[in-house]
Amino acid sequence: MSRLAHARVDRRRRWVDRGTSVLVGAAGVGVLGTILLMLLYLLWEVMPLLQPATISYSHSEAASGTALLPGGRGPDPAPPALLAELADAGLLPAGAGPSVRLAGGRSILVAAGDGGLVELGRTSAGPGEPWARFRRLDSGGLPVRWLVAEPRRAVVYALAADGRLQGWHTLAERRLFATQLPRAAGADALAVAGDGTRLAVRVGETVHHYRVRNPHPEVSFTSLWAAAWHPDYPAPARVWSSSPAGASDEPKLNLAPLALGTFKAAVYTMLFAAPLGVLAAVYTAYFMARPLRRLVKPGIELMEAVPTVVLGFLAGLWLAPRVEDSLAGVLAAPLVLVLGVMAVGGLWSALPRRWRRRVPLGFRPLLMLPVVALLCWASLAASPQLEAACFGGDLSGWLERQFGIAYQQRNALVVGMAMGFAVLPTVFSITEDAIFSVPRSLSDGSLALGATRWQTLTGVVLPTASPGIFSALMIGLGRAIGETMIVLMATGNTPILDLDPFSGLRSLSANIAMEAPESIVGSTHFRVLFLAALLLFAFTFVINTLAELVRQRLRYRYAAG
Repeated sequence: MSRLAHARVDRRRRWVDRGTSVLVGAAGVGVLGTILLMLLYLLWEVMPLLQPATISYSHSEAASGTALLPGGRGPDPAPPALLAELADAGLLPAGAGPSVRLAGGRSILVAAGDGGLVELGRTSAGPGEPWARFRRLDSGGLPVRWLVAEPRRAVVYALAADGRLQGWHTLAERRLFATQLPRAAGADALAVAGDGTRLAVRVGETVHHYRVRNPHPEVSFTSLWAAAWHPDYPAPARVWSSSPAGASDEPKLNLAPLALGTFKAAVYTMLFAAPLGVLAAVYTAYFMARPLRRLVKPGIELMEAVPTVVLGFLAGLWLAPRVEDSLAGVLAAPLVLVLGVMAVGGLWSALPRRWRRRVPLGFRPLLMLPVVALLCWASLAASPQLEAACFGGDLSGWLERQFGIAYQQRNALVVGMAMGFAVLPTVFSITEDAIFSVPRSLSDGSLALGATRWQTLTGVVLPTASPGIFSALMIGLGRAIGETMIVLMATGNTPILDLDPFSGLRSLSANIAMEAPESIVGSTHFRVLFLAALLLFAFTFVINTLAELVRQRLRYRYAAG
């Protein structure tokens, strides 16, 4: 080839390289821009939750009739008999002042003699229900003259004789505002509109009207994360219930059960997928014969193509009933497999060497397939006998009697098995690639120095491949946190706050999928769902960032060559 032709080829190659670099850079900028726009949109929808409540003077008019606001609500004090009963029980504060009923009369707010506001409520439904002190709100010594509450929200307005006004959301323990109302000194009556957008104060023969802007009073750190005492609850609790049971109830939007449910599903998923995926990848990459590896690796990776909606459907309608019917056998299966495989391995070692040499070393896993299948079948088949011998014939009942654990058919155990099946190919594929990519010279050098294959694996190969293995685990964990369909279909979607593997759960992603179509645009429920999406984004971002930092540190520490 002439020098001119070489120059043309080099020029063409440089243009291709430059074009490729531009395209890759543009793709990277596009991905980062998309992520940034998504984050900005989530923040745009969440920021209104932080808007402060405001109240401003509107107009005045002459008093006419008895109602300050048509359809509004004025003072609704607690019955004197109830106040006397609470005082006898020692629950009512000394020197109590005005009171107002909340939640349809299931709780009351009383102005204490020391200037605070004390909420008391019943702790169970039915006649003769006990009452307890729920919370105390520090009003800063405000001498309360009037107390009124909104009919649909736990928002209370406390007005002093000199016109000072405070607004509170009792469940959120949030003071919405503290201001001096113009023209409200010496008020004779106070009323609030049914939708909470107007306030009326009567002074003599004049009614002064005020505009109230208070779109999201129920949002605070306490209401979103801390335990709060709700009427008819025996103790403070973290509750997610976006659909109120009655007209006097408010949505309970505590995110703690959803966040715990997300991590609970991810943890049980990784308990299933991490050991199986990593150990299978170690054997496939380091011990298995290459012809067999070329079949096994694509086969396991094809598992990732199974739609998660199919896995969720099978987990909820097929797997969950069978796990419930053979619970003892399912729980005993890991122990049975370990002991059975060890026993078979011992028997194999006892065979004459000439027999064992007939099966090549890399193909011996094929002999274990029927053994593993037989052990799994034996464990499940022996489940009734195991329950009868150890648990009185009913493992679910034994768990409830001994530990107070109520077994639910769709639970975290089922989710861990189904979602672990979906995550396992990811963990396996990345781990296998990391181990297989370890330079052969490192293994050969270790073996040449007299180390065994097992010593070479644990002392050379695994440390060198540890960055890739850690990345595989973190990517699997990130997928488990963000998984939606399997969790939606196989958990029962019960937002409860526990780590019990035999109870259900509800994750952040499943909750968004369930409730986003039903939420009212612009409502508190709507914006809290966006907050849940922002939290999910933050969880995955933080996990991936930490994973990358650890991976880089491991790579630097175990760098080959």
